[in-house]
Amino acid sequence: MKSCWKTGIACFLSLTLVAVFLLGCGGGGGGEKGVTITIGELTDFTGSAAPAVKSIHYVIEDIAKYYNDENLIPGVKVKIAAYDTRLDPSRDLPGYDWCKEHGAKVVITMFPQNADALKAFAERDKVVIAAMNGSPATFEPPGWVFCSTTLTAWGMKTMLQWIHENDWKGQGIPKLGLVAWDEPGGVSTENAVKEYVDDHPGEFDYVGGYLTPLGTTTFRGQAQKLKDCDYIATYSLPGAYALRDLRAIGGKGKLIDPMAITGFKRFFADLLGWDTLDGTLAGATCLTWNDSSPIVDLAKKLLNQYRSSEANEMIDVGPGGYVGPAFAVIAIFEVLQQAIQNVGVENFDGQAYFDAAINYKTTSSMWAGCPQWSFSQTKRYLVDHVDIFEFSAEAQDLVRITDWLPLIKE
Repeated sequence: MKSCWKTGIACFLSLTLVAVFLLGCGGGGGGEKGVTITIGELTDFTGSAAPAVKSIHYVIEDIAKYYNDENLIPGVKVKIAAYDTRLDPSRDLPGYDWCKEHGAKVVITMFPQNADALKAFAERDKVVIAAMNGSPATFEPPGWVFCSTTLTAWGMKTMLQWIHENDWKGQGIPKLGLVAWDEPGGVSTENAVKEYVDDHPGEFDYVGGYLTPLGTTTFRGQAQKLKDCDYIATYSLPGAYALRDLRAIGGKGKLIDPMAITGFKRFFADLLGWDTLDGTLAGATCLTWNDSSPIVDLAKKLLNQYRSSEANEMIDVGPGGYVGPAFAVIAIFEVLQQAIQNVGVENFDGQAYFDAAINYKTTSSMWAGCPQWSFSQTKRYLVDHVDIFEFSAEAQDLVRITDWLPLIKE
């Protein structure tokens, strides 16, 4: 049987996958239930992140279908117009323009570099970027980008504080290094590590950070430099390849990620094995499949209703793979619902979505089990907390080891 990551890598070499996902997407106009509102999506179907973000695309499609089937926005049919960026920054603006041409007044983006690259264009065009992730530049100054999660940098600082107070049991000051791709998420994570170490002398001995070009999958040189580290900070997929190369030369350091790799559990486990992953720490801004929550219950319902043949696979991806993005996408759709209630479907545009977003709070019954979060006139990220999970070889799963921790934002 082929492993999940090998299957994913093979799949993103096939242009047929793009045609399958894009068929029927885009366009405005009428539909069976009235007016069609198009939401754009910049994702990765054929690049190096494709195996990991496939399930996020499924969540977006499934929640749109759920809203349509249940007529949750009366008189409105929501349509998703998805564009394959191939994880190529040069395709961000063409993709954004493609979404606009298909009528989108709201565009969902997957990666920090998408939101950063499009911020100025979104403000010019009065199109809202609904970002699944962002960097400090995404939010300052506040503009037309709204992130339904939070800053990876703050997640990393919060994790480092928790590690210092609760995880480190060795002698002396633990050695800390970093490896990541040279893109906004990796850069902001590296900056967060540097700032935390500078602000908390004596807690960590920082041996250095190593940023590589986007898409790099070989980290042998970086592994040699990080071999003696007790902790290796990372962001997203590079951590899997770096940990593989680190273990190959006898490195024992524990991998830590601020919030990305909870969505890549299966990818990491297939590539590395649970014994290699054991002890890896990962932050998250969601609940898990085992939690009692209306959004978790909805995610299970959607999987069984729309993707029953893939339900077990989607659950095995990890809490950040399907149920985690469901939290972010529910926020995006609740803002859409409020915007249309405010102005009427005939008057809906980017400005209407913007006005609803700056007043949005997670006060609906869907958010039971989470702290209350919000946007505001000056606040463009939604989530103010993170919880920490550990990859456990014994459990063959991610295990939560903290409750919600307030983010360190300084």
